Amino acid sequence: MNSNRVIVVLDTNMLLLMADGVPVLDNIKEALETEPLFIVLKPVYNELVKLASSGGNKLRRKARFALEIVEKYCKIVDFELKEGESVDDGIIRFALENKAIVATNDRELRRKLRALGIPEAYLREEAWRVVVDYYK
Repeated sequence: MNSNRVIVVLDTNMLLLMADGVPVLDNIKEALETEPLFIVLKPVYNELVKLASSGGNKLRRKARFALEIVEKYCKIVDFELKEGESVDDGIIRFALENKAIVATNDRELRRKLRALGIPEAYLREEAWRVVVDYYK
């Protein structure tokens, strides 16, 4: 991906936080002091579509809301997972290949990101605000 803008890859749980009223995109823009390119990988988009049609009522509603936000404010990138690769591993690979920040609240994924030195955005619960760490 060739972009002069800061790239932020959003994962499913971060997108679902928006339905809880967390202004994820605005918080990230504010933290970075620039207008980043928000990316949603096709496997993440597909997870949201599946949740929007097969989850419980509350989860379906949240997933539909997240899909509306994605379609309006994010670029959906066709991205093929390699054989045996999880969505999280695909997000990591994309971030490494594109020097991207990963926005997630998944503890295991955040641990992997820190180990690899990949910048992350996550919800700081005590402030109910998304912050960005390790971005230079």
